[in-house]
Amino acid sequence: MSAVLLGAAVGFGVGMAGTGLGGLSGLFFPGLSPAGQGGLLSLSAGVMLGVVFWDLYPEFWRLGPAYGLGGFLAGLAFILLVRGFWGREERRRPGRNDESIEPFAKFTRTGVLLGIGIGAHNFPEGVAVGTIFVQAPFSRLWWGLALLMAVHNIPEGLAMTAALKLGRTGWRKIIYALLLVEAPMGLGAFCGGLLGRVSAQVSASALGFAAGAMFLLVFLELLPVAGKITPCRSVLATMAAGLLFAFLLARFTG
Repeated sequence: MSAVLLGAAVGFGVGMAGTGLGGLSGLFFPGLSPAGQGGLLSLSAGVMLGVVFWDLYPEFWRLGPAYGLGGFLAGLAFILLVRGFWGREERRRPGRNDESIEPFAKFTRTGVLLGIGIGAHNFPEGVAVGTIFVQAPFSRLWWGLALLMAVHNIPEGLAMTAALKLGRTGWRKIIYALLLVEAPMGLGAFCGGLLGRVSAQVSASALGFAAGAMFLLVFLELLPVAGKITPCRSVLATMAAGLLFAFLLARFTG
């Protein structure tokens, strides 16, 4: 049991290292203008889209195409339902037509939805890290997997932090949010250590769900928000840079 608990702690630490580094990078950009933060959002959107194309999609297709595609559609539907519910709640609030308040509420919503998407795919990642750690904690496979998980969590933390900062969320709440979205990774690592292995179908569905949620978040939340505070050409350029970075990362860690 001690090995399982250690694996859970290590899984949480691996995820937090990446998400925390990305989040702290976003927190400590001094005096960054809204246009600059919009650039961070579009850059993060490109990286997250690249993670979907070159990380999540190939993995769920390898584990089980039908289950992965089913999870992908479920992820799309989930984000649409959450956005629809959130939109109804916002329309019921008094003073909803106040233009000085509404943009910040949208940024906060974007950050929260990103947190949901990040947490959703952190669980299966944690299962993989925990399973391999308990079986072979000093193997090259585990170190490679841990590096991949940590590095590709960096843009996720950066995107979430940038959105919450634009929504005027305090830094303490942002730090709590970053810790919260990594909790599923620690839980997944604990479960992976207990089970020793996880069903390929379940993993494919979970990764597909995360891919669908993140894909829709990029086009319905990140890019539209960035486009409102940053020129369109800048959004496209920084998104392309993010895609390129994600491609190089996938080649390096693959």
